[in-house]
Amino acid sequence: MADDKGRVGSNMGTHNTFNATRLFDLKGKTAIVTGAASGIGRAIAEGLASVGVLVVAADILDALRETERTITGCGQKCIAVKTDLGNLADRAGLVKQAIEAYGKVDILVNCAGITRGAPSETYPDEDWEQTLNINLTAIFHLCKLVAEDMIPRRSGIIINVSSIGGALGFPNNPAYQASKGGVRQLTRALATDWAKYNIRVNNLCPGYTATPMTKQSFENPLTRAARASRTMLNRWADPKELVGPVIFLASEASSYVTGNDLFVDGGWVKSGLTDFS
Repeated sequence: MADDKGRVGSNMGTHNTFNATRLFDLKGKTAIVTGAASGIGRAIAEGLASVGVLVVAADILDALRETERTITGCGQKCIAVKTDLGNLADRAGLVKQAIEAYGKVDILVNCAGITRGAPSETYPDEDWEQTLNINLTAIFHLCKLVAEDMIPRRSGIIINVSSIGGALGFPNNPAYQASKGGVRQLTRALATDWAKYNIRVNNLCPGYTATPMTKQSFENPLTRAARASRTMLNRWADPKELVGPVIFLASEASSYVTGNDLFVDGGWVKSGLTDFS
């Protein structure tokens, strides 16, 4: 801390060199990662396991077992828990199995989500309800469940995956946008309420990423190029490019970061003109 003359205050101690080598150390931490069967969720699960995190991978898809085999085949720790996040009992069972397996939950990454596109004026009620249930209500419930373990230990990290769709307007997908915008505000609410327990809660907001969910757009040359052109980097993301930001948010490297949005979108939400020709 500096005084009004720019001098370093006494609370900074001596001028010893700060050693930052362990800031990103997550070895031995435990994490639940939802949506881990494919796409961003799978990349995050595999990425966390690669740095020594004990992973509980959750998804409703059978491909979840392949995530587990890939991680354990590398000598890393992972258990797969097939989970229907639309089901209250399944959500509770996921957290229960994680604690039974590893003793605690240090990190929760809420990555699972669905999208059901249709014009707002004809949007089906059932699609609205299902999207909000999976993309927002399930996240809130899982956060509450892991908080029961984190609060007594005065320690925990929650990373909720929102989207640029929670910050910007996109056509013909009102439930997805409402749910992802809700996730951003939910994260702020939880970060405010649980800061006193040393639980940090942040949003990860990806841009367009090449995953099974976006396969149709990515494989269409016109839509792929149109979406790429909106970014500063003029390309889509690879799911693995979300791993570094998650490690940052999960580690001591971000110890003073909570209630925030980390956009990993190639510069989409901050871009103005990207072509000056």
